[in-house]
Amino acid sequence: MKRGMALLIALLLGLQPVVSVAQQHGAQDVEARIYLTDGTVVQGYLVDRASDLIIVRVDSEIFTFEPGEVSNIVTIESLGAAAHTEEYLEFPYISFLGGTAAFGLLSWLQFDRAGDKRDRADVNIMAAEGLSPEAAAPLLKKADDLNDDADTAALLGWGAAALAVGSLGVALIPRRAERRVFPALSMSSTGAPQLMVQVQF
Repeated sequence: MKRGMALLIALLLGLQPVVSVAQQHGAQDVEARIYLTDGTVVQGYLVDRASDLIIVRVDSEIFTFEPGEVSNIVTIESLGAAAHTEEYLEFPYISFLGGTAAFGLLSWLQFDRAGDKRDRADVNIMAAEGLSPEAAAPLLKKADDLNDDADTAALLGWGAAALAVGSLGVALIPRRAERRVFPALSMSSTGAPQLMVQVQF
């Protein structure tokens, strides 16, 4: 039961990269600045813009506004050339850490199995000591089989460990990328936020 549960966990962890990529491709939120009528500026991701409600996600929080509370909505796309471009380092394959964990767990299970088989082989060898060759032969044969199983498990353990290291190496491959960001806000003499670019629609 323990081994079956561990294998199930390893399988789920191995599927994590696929699930993560699917979630990334499903994200349709648009980065935006929401200018409210009271002078407040909310910067986040525009989740939905309906005729009666505007939904914005800021980090992990969700904010809702009625259209009457919003004076303007500016998105990165609407800024055009006025948006700043910055370079950053990203790890596009970081989801492969799930594979590292899965193969690491499989490796540990195989090494644990190999150790168990070797212990049982040693018990059979010790039990065969002092017996006649005819009586000791089945025990020694069993010990040989257990040692063969242990060697196979150890080989599988090293293979899983190599795959875990390979997954880790892939996960840590960096890539330079560019993203468009909003210009910084500055405060006017009246205290109201001002965006120091001209936005043409």
